[in-house]
Amino acid sequence: MEPKCLPPLQALRAELDDIDGQWLALLARRFAVTAEVGQLKKTQNLPARDPEREAQQRARFAALASESGIDPVFAQRLLQLLLDEVVARHQRV
Repeated sequence: MEPKCLPPLQALRAELDDIDGQWLALLARRFAVTAEVGQLKKTQNLPARDPEREAQQRARFAALASESGIDPVFAQRLLQLLLDEVVARHQRV
């Protein structure tokens, strides 16, 4: 059991909980859009992966991460996780 939290720590944890909820909601929204992309790709007989688009996204993620003070390598690992999940979802369609 952790010692009684100080009010500032409780407030910061509440803020983190709120942020977590926001990014999970955005992730759900992103997956909804990529589901539409998957449907479109299926109707057009396009492959699940688009290496050119993925390369563009990697570069964009690295740049955005750097601008935001986030390690670009971490951001690219996060993007790869997202891409892998999206492709897995496309292949299930």
